[in-house]
Amino acid sequence: MEPSPENGPDIPIPKTPAQKQRTYGPPVVKSTPQSNTYGAHAKDEVPQRASVLNTFLEDDVNDRVVLTLDDFATVILDLPSDWEVKENFDLPPESKAVKDAFEAYLKVAEGVPTGQGKRTGARERVLYQPLANLLNTLRNGTGLVDNGIDEKMFYVQDPRPVLGSLLARKPDLGGIYMQLLQLAENKKLSTYLAKKKIVGVFWGVLLFFVEIKHRNGNFIGLSVSKGAGTGKPKNGSSRPVESPRESREASQIASNFSHSNPSRNKSNKRKGMEDVIELTDEVIRPSKKAKSQSTNDPPRRSARLANVPVSTCVEACTSSSSSFGLQSLSREQSRALSSTQTFPQSDIPPPSTTTSTSSGREDVAGVTIHQSGGKDKTVEVETSRFYEKKAEEELKEEENLTPTQGQRLTRIQCASYAKEMLSNGFIRNHAIGITADTDVFRFHYYDRSKVVESEAFRIVNEEWKKLFMAMVCQLNQLSSDNLGFIPNLHLDDFDYLRDPEQFAQDFKHNPEGLVGAKYRFKCSDGYTRIFVIKRVLYRAEGIIGRASVVVEVECVCTESGCQWHGERKVIKISFPSRSRPPEDALIREARSKAESTGDLWALDHLPQIIDSITITYDESTVQGRLKAHLKEKYEERVMRVTILEKLHPLTELEDPRDFAQVFYDILQIHQWLYECAGILHRDLSSGNIMFRRKDGKIYGVLNDFDLSSHVQDMGNGSTSNQRTGTRPFMSPDLLDPDWEGGHLYRHDLESLFFIMLCLACRYKAPGIPATEPRPYAQWFSGTDQQVCDNKIAFLTKSSTKSPPIQHYFASFEQWLLGIHIQLRYGYKLRPIYPLGESSQLGVQSAYEYEGDPDFDWNTLNKRASYTMMRSIMSSFQGKSLETRWANWNRDH
Repeated sequence: MEPSPENGPDIPIPKTPAQKQRTYGPPVVKSTPQSNTYGAHAKDEVPQRASVLNTFLEDDVNDRVVLTLDDFATVILDLPSDWEVKENFDLPPESKAVKDAFEAYLKVAEGVPTGQGKRTGARERVLYQPLANLLNTLRNGTGLVDNGIDEKMFYVQDPRPVLGSLLARKPDLGGIYMQLLQLAENKKLSTYLAKKKIVGVFWGVLLFFVEIKHRNGNFIGLSVSKGAGTGKPKNGSSRPVESPRESREASQIASNFSHSNPSRNKSNKRKGMEDVIELTDEVIRPSKKAKSQSTNDPPRRSARLANVPVSTCVEACTSSSSSFGLQSLSREQSRALSSTQTFPQSDIPPPSTTTSTSSGREDVAGVTIHQSGGKDKTVEVETSRFYEKKAEEELKEEENLTPTQGQRLTRIQCASYAKEMLSNGFIRNHAIGITADTDVFRFHYYDRSKVVESEAFRIVNEEWKKLFMAMVCQLNQLSSDNLGFIPNLHLDDFDYLRDPEQFAQDFKHNPEGLVGAKYRFKCSDGYTRIFVIKRVLYRAEGIIGRASVVVEVECVCTESGCQWHGERKVIKISFPSRSRPPEDALIREARSKAESTGDLWALDHLPQIIDSITITYDESTVQGRLKAHLKEKYEERVMRVTILEKLHPLTELEDPRDFAQVFYDILQIHQWLYECAGILHRDLSSGNIMFRRKDGKIYGVLNDFDLSSHVQDMGNGSTSNQRTGTRPFMSPDLLDPDWEGGHLYRHDLESLFFIMLCLACRYKAPGIPATEPRPYAQWFSGTDQQVCDNKIAFLTKSSTKSPPIQHYFASFEQWLLGIHIQLRYGYKLRPIYPLGESSQLGVQSAYEYEGDPDFDWNTLNKRASYTMMRSIMSSFQGKSLETRWANWNRDH
């Protein structure tokens, strides 16, 4: 390597270490498990469809762990293992009210004919109220209203969707704090619920959910495995038990990338939704001395559902006008529903503007709301009959499902509710739910690392019935922290979870209620500060993963000496793997390197960390207990709170040349980080490219180092169970489960190209989407395999057509065409390697392949290198852009 004339001594270029040489293809690198991808699903204003999101939930559900019921009770619900003899555990007595509630539910569940003559929907829906009454009776053994601070209640949610989501999800039963309803004490709760319907609940206040079926246990799976769930529970056991998942064998799908993938010397197994179904959840019960054995299941591919700023994501879907119940939406929430928000007709009903009432008459079709300026407006809302009709149609479709299809459907439904609870409303660690199918029940748990289920059980068995009663009682006693809300939610001056007046608050621009909420954190300087959320900048959607939330806040703490009072900051809350290098440490290391080497220009392109707080989970938390119980099968995470300076998003730029300078800045700082600081970013996306203004100039800033790694450590094994990246902008290599070459720096360069391409082709102007159908839509809605195949076709197919660049970004055509041509040549030059044992075909050249044996996979033979990108991006509109790093290495 020769230094450039002005560069002086050679700049040490880091090489990806720990590479296993092979006969063909790139060196094998011990990086993040390739089959455990965690590519973000960026919405990018793509209309949300349940079928798309369900595909990503499938991966999380398929990697579930099934625990014995007593293990679920002790590990998840923190039920004392000796609860039967523990004096201070208050199990509701089997009073007449409890016995009557059980008999009433079972009479309906077992007494309705299962043959022809009645629709499945009608059979299922008659179970809602009896089960709600049973669960409410088990709270205290009486079924009477109790307005204690932690008293909870079950209510019928179906057929109305829960508010606060882009999709109309509607669990059959929901759980909320009883104080929200301001009920009179010493009254029978079932009487209230029989007369009134609770509507207007949004995901932020939902505590847990219940999904109900009426298919004789077939949709939970117990009836398929006869006798399961009828034995006596073994209290106090502490054994991880995984579902065998016989049907997780995925069909082999031939790849369109057989000539390009450098490591496809074996069949490519992908997991389609139609293949991942389970015939039974019979629980494996090893002896107490036996070690837990992992199954030989194919590895999981999960997906993070990354979000755009949440400003218009509540569907107004309630209609009522009684004084009973919750207010559905505030005035600011009403205005948040803009005309630009679209919902696919096939998934949810057309959104109405809003309502401001909570329950009552079923014939109400319009509601008067108050607007700013003192004016009133009457808007139309969907009546209950609309939702009932839609629910009946959906339930009727379930009649044709087989038991295995029904089990898959039920799991996906429950996972979708958990996803909404974890992605909307107040920030949570985990979510809890229950499924019921006639007399068969199962508990569910979801957190950022794992989906956990209890084994299925029958409540007609006296031993299971007693444990079920204890678990419902314990569920009612759990604090908001143990129900999943992070303990930093500040409830001293206003209880967002219990106060019936909460919707009167000014949740401006955010219908989910997060704006206006207050959080308390103890900072590293010793001050405990209270921050009020002013704006949601970014929120990821999904179950498993970092689940980053980025918000603009204002410090409102009253501690003497706090210099932040009244100042605006940006706070990022995420749940990264504990083994990953902390983001703040990497950024501080890079900034220190810039100062020590005299590369002060780099400071303008790196974020400034003000403070960082790491909160771990010990065994007093459910995450800590799960780690102790499941050991290596559970990925340990931390909650990391990072306080940063406020930067500006790309949407605030106005001049195309400013966009070009920012992208060129990102290329330069990315190269400097890699070559000088030894840090590879690994997650370039449109949301991670920001800018700051300084002395009248604009400087591109590379943000979000949560998934970054030291180059020298990238060969030491995985630091997480998920692959990094944001799916629409990821290199096709990283979307392929058989890629074994690790995360190369040119993969980030490919991401930069895809970011610029999507910006120029999918937006009329900054922040204004192009007319539908927008180009490259599949990159934002497809699965890993679909996006991978589509991108490979895009990169390798010869075409005389230029990319459909919007007029505003027409000046980017030279950049995009030049980079596209180079990548096309590079991908086409990739050697073709054998697809298997050629000797079986009578061919002697099993280890021979067509192409250059010395092919440079790191840069596609210099077609995807810093030098190539700089040669194209250093000028724009015929004029040179500002080069910040003059001494860059041209021979890398």
